[in-house]
Amino acid sequence: MSWLSTATEAARTFTAPRRATAPGALPTPPRLDGGLPLLGHALQLKHNPVELLQRGRDRHGDMFCLDLPGSPSTVVMSGPKAQQKFFRLRDSDMSMREVYKMMIPIFGKGIAYDAEPEIMAEQLAFFHEALRETRLRTYAQGFVEEAEEFFGKWGDEGVVEMYEQGNELTIYTSSRSLLGKGFRDKLSDEFARLYYEMEGGLQLLAFFAPNLPVPAFRKRDAARKRLGELIAGIVAERRAQGVESEDFLQTLMEAKYKSGRALTEDEMTGLLLAIMFAGHHTSGITFAWTGILLNQNPQWIERLRSEQDRVLGTRTDLGLDDLRAMTELEWVIKETLRLYPPIIMVMRRMLEGFDFGGYHVPQGAMVMASPAIAHRIPEVFENPNRFEPDRFGPEREEDRKHPMSWISFGGGRHRCMGIVFAQLQLRAIWSHLLRHFDFELLEPRYEPSYERMLVGPRSPARVRYRRRRLKTSIVVPGAR
Repeated sequence: MSWLSTATEAARTFTAPRRATAPGALPTPPRLDGGLPLLGHALQLKHNPVELLQRGRDRHGDMFCLDLPGSPSTVVMSGPKAQQKFFRLRDSDMSMREVYKMMIPIFGKGIAYDAEPEIMAEQLAFFHEALRETRLRTYAQGFVEEAEEFFGKWGDEGVVEMYEQGNELTIYTSSRSLLGKGFRDKLSDEFARLYYEMEGGLQLLAFFAPNLPVPAFRKRDAARKRLGELIAGIVAERRAQGVESEDFLQTLMEAKYKSGRALTEDEMTGLLLAIMFAGHHTSGITFAWTGILLNQNPQWIERLRSEQDRVLGTRTDLGLDDLRAMTELEWVIKETLRLYPPIIMVMRRMLEGFDFGGYHVPQGAMVMASPAIAHRIPEVFENPNRFEPDRFGPEREEDRKHPMSWISFGGGRHRCMGIVFAQLQLRAIWSHLLRHFDFELLEPRYEPSYERMLVGPRSPARVRYRRRRLKTSIVVPGAR
C-alpha cells in the first residue's frame, strides 16, 4: 500500500503546470538541533525515527526541518492541517520518482513512479476494476479458504512467531488473489522465494544507486526476470485455452489504455508486483500486531467473539457479506494500524516551493509526513498511547473529526484503494483465529523494529496457541 497510496495521490492531483509564485519573505521552518557534522540527523533517523520525529514535533510543532545528507532541507509536516497540505500537493509541484526510484528495477520501466502522471492515472484505474464486487467475493472466499488450510495444519498447541506466520500466510493469499488458485497450488513456494529475493534489493543503498552490480541487486533482477517468465506462461496458457479467472491478472489481461493498447506482459508483471509490494508485508505486520494487542487487551477478544456469534449465528458458511459485517473487528484493525503503522514515513521532493503555516518550503526540499507521529497526537486522538478501538465507533469517530488524521493508507480522498483488500484479508484471518484458538504472549515486551523499511515487531515476537474445543466449526463451501 505504500507505493499504491502515494501513486494514487499523485495521479489524482495531476494538473497542468502552473506558473510559480515568487517566494515571500517567510522564514523556512525551524531546524531541529542535535544533528552531527556531515551526517546531520541521519543516524538518529535510522536507529529510532519515531523518537526523533516526535522530539521535533514536541519542540517545534507542525513544521520543522531535519538535516540529512543529500538534501538542502527536509521538512517534516505533522498535525491534521499540515497533513492535509502534504497529501494535497499537486504533481506539478512535487516528485515521488526521485524518492522511490529504488522501486523501478522491481516494478519496471514505465510503471508507477516511472510513468508519466497521465499513464499512472490509467494504471491506477486498472486497480479499480480489480476491486469490483464479483472479484471481491472471489478474493474473500480465497482468504477464508487459505486461513482454514493454513491454521488447520497447526497442532492442538504450539509456539509460533507471529510476524513470520503473517508473512507466510499473506504470500499464499496474495498469490492466489493476484494470479489465481492454480498458480497458488503449483508455484507458491517458488513465488515466495522470488518475492523475497526482490525484496532483498530494498536496502539503503538502493535509495542512492539502485542499479549497482552488487549481489543483492543481481538476485533482485534475476528474480524479477523469472517472475516475468512465469506470468507470461500463465497468460499464454489462458489465452490458448480461452480460460478466464476472477483474479487480478485477468483484470490486467482484459485492460486497455485509452489509446486502445493492451498491456504488455512486462507491464502486467510490474503492476502485479506493485500491488503485491503495496500489501503483502503491511498485512503480515498488521496481522502480528493485532494478535499482540488483542492479547494485551483480552477484553476485546471476548467482544470480538461475541461479534462473531452475532454475525454468523449457527450458519456454517462465511463470505464477503459476513466479513463486511464485522465492524468491531474493523475497529480493532484500524486501531492496530494507528498504534503501529507499518509505513512510518512518506516523502516527496518539491519541484516548486510553497508557503504554509507561516513558513516557506523551498524548491528542492524533501517533505515528509509520518503516520507514526500523526496517530499519537493527543489533540486528535484521546489517550493516544492506549488501545481503544472504540475511538473508531459511532459514538467517538475520532478519525472523522479531523480529516487526514488517520493516514495509514494515505490521506483523505487519496487513501490507498488497497485498504478494502487489506481489511477483508485481515478480517478473514482473525475471524478464523478468534473462533478456533486461544493465545498466550511469551515475550516480556513487544517493541517495533526499525531495522526494516516496513516496521514490524522486533524478533522474537512469539505466542503460544491452544486450539479451542468447539461444538461446531465454520465450514467454507469448496474449501480444500
